[in-house]
Parts: sequence; structure tokens; C-alpha cells
Amino acid sequence: MPMSLRCLYSNESLFDVLRPLGGLLVLGGLVLGLTACDGSTVAGPDGAEADAPVSMAFSAASAPEGTASGGTASTSKAASGPRTLIDPDGNQLRLDRVQMVVREIELDRATGDENCSPEDRPDAEEDDCAEVESGPVLVSLPLDGDAPAVVVDTTLPTGRWDEVEFEVHKPEAESSTPDFLEATDFPLATSIRVQGRYTPAGGAAQDFTYTSDLNAEREIEFEPPLEVTADNTNNVTFSVNVDAWFRRADSTLVNPARVTEGGAFEDRVEENIESSIEGFEDDDRDGRDDEEEEDEEEEDEEDENEIEIEKALENVGPDSDASGEVEFEKEADETEFKVAVEDLAAGTYDVVIADTTRGELDVTGDEGEAEIEFRRPSEEGHPLLDFDPRSQRVEVQQGGTSYLETDVPTSGNENEEDEEEDEEEVEIEIDLNNTGPDSDATGEVEFEKEADKAVFAVEVEDLTMGTYEVVVADTARGELDVTGDEGEAEIGFRRPSEEGHPPLDFDPRGQPVAVQRDGTPYLEATLPTTGDRDE
Repeated sequence: MPMSLRCLYSNESLFDVLRPLGGLLVLGGLVLGLTACDGSTVAGPDGAEADAPVSMAFSAASAPEGTASGGTASTSKAASGPRTLIDPDGNQLRLDRVQMVVREIELDRATGDENCSPEDRPDAEEDDCAEVESGPVLVSLPLDGDAPAVVVDTTLPTGRWDEVEFEVHKPEAESSTPDFLEATDFPLATSIRVQGRYTPAGGAAQDFTYTSDLNAEREIEFEPPLEVTADNTNNVTFSVNVDAWFRRADSTLVNPARVTEGGAFEDRVEENIESSIEGFEDDDRDGRDDEEEEDEEEEDEEDENEIEIEKALENVGPDSDASGEVEFEKEADETEFKVAVEDLAAGTYDVVIADTTRGELDVTGDEGEAEIEFRRPSEEGHPLLDFDPRSQRVEVQQGGTSYLETDVPTSGNENEEDEEEDEEEVEIEIDLNNTGPDSDATGEVEFEKEADKAVFAVEVEDLTMGTYEVVVADTARGELDVTGDEGEAEIGFRRPSEEGHPPLDFDPRGQPVAVQRDGTPYLEATLPTTGDRDE
């Protein structure tokens, strides 16, 4: 297959080509293509023309948030135009143009690549097969985009490539301007030029031009090796983190005008530049390492396959001390569903799911404990889990009467939200309204709920002596025995039950509460559903 590429001519700079494309500048095809602008082709191991398409790219990418180079500094990028950086102290750096001379890019064959073995090419020179080189070229980094943009497509010998060497170097000394710098204003004896504006916090803006004659080589290994095949569009992206160049160790910005030869910041900036270049396989040209994307997808699939749901069973009254929970666990090759109870009166109970009895709990002993665990695939001693309990109602019943019940969430996230709500501490207090028969009487109700207990109290004072009913939602729940000159009395319902206190086997929130005698209300109020929550 003949090489397909686009060459740059003396009146066309690489910046002119890149500017309208935006995003990451794809480089793989760029360097190999430039090597072939003299009409030659890149030969494969058998001496034939290359038969696998490859592209490469530059990107002016930002460092991941939270890294040393980025720190707490912020970066803003407009849809087009320069890149502006702001550090934690309020200093601003605007990058208008970033250029570098790439003298050479060299791709090395993986050790033992079958296409380069001596038996495949007995007459070939070892170096001819082991590496592909190209350059030099002047690169103007695109500063205003996020997605890679292919500049040149070319071809490369099929096989595995495990390393790329990237060399930034000032142009070789020549008697005249090198061809690749024709029609540009790039200074000779310079490998990097940055133009922009620096504005110190609270100060005036200062234009700058930073130049360096830095000669640096960066070796990047592909793990696993880059596999170039004829039936795949291969791409390598080189990410140049220009945001990290002019920064101190604490991520604050350095005024590029102060980065001078032999100055305090020269070594720091040049070290930043050298370490800012990374390379990775990026066949989908989205500016992200394909290997990392595959790992993330596998982790996501594993997370989707592994589900854990836990939910407490709600006590619905007949046995106020009883409690329990359900647990659903799903992994790639097995699933378990468990119902466990404690403090339940001895006896046999049905486990009912979506109105269908699925098993029994045989509660014995002083602890009132029992559990049943369904499994898939089936295991001896455990009933088969041949149903899905998620999003279904689960009840622990005896004689058709429900003692404990809950709705199983469909996912672990929903369960976490339910658990967070269960763990919240709720406190509600309101005054009872006097309805007339005893104009001096006053009172209040209080509801307190914590993770493992709840209390509902009704208190009165200055009420005429006598016995009064505490009525919640038209149901008498207890009595107040008012005695003494103060006319005081109190009743406290509790869950779990405690000696001397009636069980709280109902939820008073959102319900009308009344203190009555012979059917006549003396004090009343409606308890809110929410109150002050513990922060």
C-alpha cells in the first residue's frame, strides 16, 4: 500500500495547518510523513511498502486535577484563542503561542518482534528493521481544544513497537535557514519559544517572549507494546502539558520574563518542560490512553456485576422488640439472599416475598434469632434462589400477620441512601393546643429518633385531675393519670420497649394527637413529619 500523507511546503507552517483544527495535534503520521516528503516511502520488514495506517499527535493537554503540576491552580480555555492560567495567589499567565523544534522521533521495535527476526529478514540491516526515525519539524501546539485532530496520515511496518524517543533540539548549525523554518519568524539557535502575557496579582500586565535552547530527549515505553496491524487504524498521541511549564513546586506561576539563562528559574522551567511530555496509544483519538480506558471499562463491568444491598426490616407492631434485616449479594458467578431476625418470640414464621411464601424461619432460644439464606447456584442446606427479591416487598409473617417487613431496593446505591436516612437523628417538638374545656391546661409532644431507638412522649400540666386518653390518629394508645396541684402527667412510648414504658409500635409523625376524656379533646395538635435533624 503506498504511503498517504500531506507535506508542508516552504510557504505553509505547521501552525497554519493546525490552527483551524483545534484540539490535540495528532503526531504519529506527522513525523513519519515528513520523513517521506522527499518522495521516499517507509519500507516494511520484507522490503515492500508499509501496509498499516498510523497517525500520531501532539496535544497541549492540562495535567490531571490535583497533580503537582496543576496544584490548586485553575485553568480556563476559550473555544478559540489563547490559554489562560490562574494560580492560587491570583497571578495570571496567558499563553498565546507555544512552539518547539522536534528534531527527531524514533520508534523502536519490540524485542523479539517476529517481523524483524533474522529468519524473516536474513539480508536486512538490524538498525533498518529495529527503528523508524523522522524530523526535524517546527510544531506549534494547539492551545484551545481537547480532542485530537489528525494532521497527517501515513503508514508504518506492521508489528509491535515498544518505545518512542522524542527529541526537542535546536536546529543544526547551517549556513542558511533550514528548510523547515522557511517562511517563519522562529529564531535560529532556539528549540522552544513561548509568547504571551503575564499579569501579577494586583499588578499590570506584561507581554513576554520566552526562548530556550534546551536540548532534551524523552523516552516513552508502551505497556503493552503498540500493535500495528493492517486492519486497524493505529494512533499515538503525545500530550505536552504546557500548563506545568512555568510553575514553582507549590504550583504558583513564574513570570516567564524572569526565566533567564543562568537565572533562578531556568533549571526549574526546563525540568518542567522535559517531564511534561507523555505518549500513549490512542486509536480512538480522544486524547486518552486506550489501555487506561480499557482498565476503567473492566473495573466498571466488575462493579456492575457485584451488587450488595442491605436493608433493615421495619417492626410493624405485634412484637415490639423484634428486629431484623435482609441482605442481597450478587457477584459474577453466585448470588445470595438472606433474611435474619432477632428478639422475635419463639415460633415458626413464613418468609413472604411479593405475596409468595419462599421459606420458613424457626425462631428458638432466648435471643429470638433465626435466619434463612437462599443461594444460586444451589448449595446443600440452603434453599435455591430462583427469584429476584430486588424491588419486592419482604415480610416475616405468622398466621398471616406481618411482624417485620421492608421493600428491597433495586440497587446498592438506593440502599445506601436508605441507610443514611435511617441513621439520621430526628427530633420534633410541638405544643399542644388548648381546645377549651380546661382553659389553664397546656402540654407538648416530643418525638426523637436515632439509629437504633425511638421515643414518643406526651406531657401535660395545669390539667384538672383525672384519667385522660392519649389518642393518635383516632386510636387510643395510652393513658395519662393527672394528679396533684400542678396537674401534671407524662407518658413515654419507646422502641425497643423498656420496662415501665409502653412500646412504640406506631409512627406518630404526620398524625393528629389528642388528650381526651370521655371523648372530649382538651389538648390537641398534629405532629409534623420532620423536625430539626442532627447535623
